Amino acid sequence: MKTVSARLVPNRNAGYQRSIVSWSGIACLVLLAGCNSGSTMTLTPPASPPMANSTVVVLMTSRANDQLVNFNVAVTSMSLTDTAGSSVTLLSNPNANLLSSIEFMHLANHPEPLTTISVPQGMYTSATVKIGFCSFTDVTFDRSTGALTRSTYAQGLCSQGTGNATVNFTTPIAVAGPVTALSLNLQVSQSFTLTGTVANAAFTISPTFTLSSLPLATHPSNSKNGKVAGLAARVTAVNASANTFTVQTGDSISLTVNSANNTTYEGIAGFSALAVGTLVDLDFVIQADGSFVASRVSVPDPSAATTAIGPFFVSGAQAGEFVTIAVEHQGCTLTGTPFCGNIFRYDGTTKFSISSQFGNLQSLPFVPSFGTASLLPGQNISVFSSGTPDARSVEATTTITLEPQTLNGTVTGVSTEGGFTVYTVSLAPYDLIPTLQNYSGTLIHLNEPNTVTVYVGANTQLFNSKAINPGGVFRFTGLVFDDMGTLRLDCGQVDDGVAE
Repeated sequence: MKTVSARLVPNRNAGYQRSIVSWSGIACLVLLAGCNSGSTMTLTPPASPPMANSTVVVLMTSRANDQLVNFNVAVTSMSLTDTAGSSVTLLSNPNANLLSSIEFMHLANHPEPLTTISVPQGMYTSATVKIGFCSFTDVTFDRSTGALTRSTYAQGLCSQGTGNATVNFTTPIAVAGPVTALSLNLQVSQSFTLTGTVANAAFTISPTFTLSSLPLATHPSNSKNGKVAGLAARVTAVNASANTFTVQTGDSISLTVNSANNTTYEGIAGFSALAVGTLVDLDFVIQADGSFVASRVSVPDPSAATTAIGPFFVSGAQAGEFVTIAVEHQGCTLTGTPFCGNIFRYDGTTKFSISSQFGNLQSLPFVPSFGTASLLPGQNISVFSSGTPDARSVEATTTITLEPQTLNGTVTGVSTEGGFTVYTVSLAPYDLIPTLQNYSGTLIHLNEPNTVTVYVGANTQLFNSKAINPGGVFRFTGLVFDDMGTLRLDCGQVDDGVAE
C-alpha cells in the first residue's frame, strides 16, 4: 500500500446403446438382411449439433462524481458463468500491471472496447473479474498554507489483497444471436474509501462493477446503443486491401476498424493517408457481426509523435509552460524519446483547436473560444508534441485540442436562451475546476468557480431518468469554456448524477 504525493506551493450420446435381442426371423429379414435369430446390434443416434456461439463485445465505462481525477485498474482476467455452472473466459492478461492498467475516470459517458471474443450462447448469471494493481488520484487545496497537493493512493493487489473485484448483475445476461454487447461499468464512488489527506490518509481500493447487456441499434447513434465516440488511439497497422486499420488505445488495447465509403476523414486526405504512428481521434459503431466501422477519423496533428490527454493542471515556472494530469498517453515511453511527459510549453506556433465531435459551436448563445487567453485549469485537453523534452524536461507543443469532459453537479436554476435550455449547475467544492481556482498560480480566475452554465440543445442526448429540475444531481458531458470569467459547458449528453 503506497501513497505518492506531489505538492505545489504525481453424448450425451456417449454410452447410448440399444441392444436388440431374440428378434423373430421375419423381423430380421425385413429389417436386417442376412441377420440370424438371436443376433445383437448397436444403434447410435446422430450426434447433437454443436452449440452455437455469439461474438461478445465488452465495453468499459464508469459512473462517478468529480472527487477523483483518475482511477486505474489492471484487469488480469474476466469470465462469465452460466446457469449450469460452466465458465467461459472473456479476457486473460495475467501480467497486467501499472503500465497496462486501465484508467476509468475518462470513460464516464465515454465507453471503449475492452475485448471481443466468441462465447457459447446461453444464459449467464454471474461474472468474475480479477484485478492486480489499483490506484486513484485526487487534488486538494489547503487554505491555511495555500498549498495545492496532488496525491496518488495505490495498492499492488487491490480489494484488501484478494485481487477480486465485485461484479453486480442487475439481471441475467442472455448471450444470443450473432453479437452481444456487454457494459462493464465501474462504480467509482463504491470502489474506494479515503479518510484524511496526504500523509495522514487512510484508504481502501475495492473495484466494484456492474455488468449488463447493451442493446445494439441497427444504426448506432450514441454511447447507449453501440456507438463509440472520441476514442484516442495510435495507428499500429494499415491493411489497404481490406480497408482496415489497427489502433492501440491509451489503455494498451488493440482494435481493428473498418473504413467505409461514408467514413469522414479530418486533418488528412482519407484512408490512404493513414500510416503507422498516426495519432487519431475516431468515432465508430459496432456492426451486427461484432466488427467496428469508423464514422469519423480525425487527425488533429499529422506530424505529432505523441499526445497526452487529461486536465490542464497549473501554469509552469516560465511563460507558456503548464502541467497536465495526463490520464492517457499515446506514442511515447517512460524513458527515452519520444517521452511520456506532463510538462509542456506553448508559443506563437502552437495551434489551438476544438474537438470536432461537436458541430453546434456556431449556434451557441455565446462565442466559444479556446486559446492562450482562455486556457482554463481543469479543462480536458489533448497535447500533441514531438515527444522530445528540453534540458528542463519540458516538451514544446505543436497542437492543443479542447476535449469533452463530464461534470457532476446539482441543478440550481433553469432558463432558455437562443433555442437552448440553460441550466445553472453547482459543482462540489472538491471538483477539480473550483479546487484549482483557489491556487494563486492559476492562469484564469472565474467569477463563480463553483458554478457552470450548461447549454442543452436539440442534439443533446438525454439519458436522465427524471426531469432536470432544481435540486437534482446530473452528469453533463460536453466542452467546457471560459467565457470572460464565466464557466460554460456545451452539452452533448446528460445522465443521472452521482451523489456528492
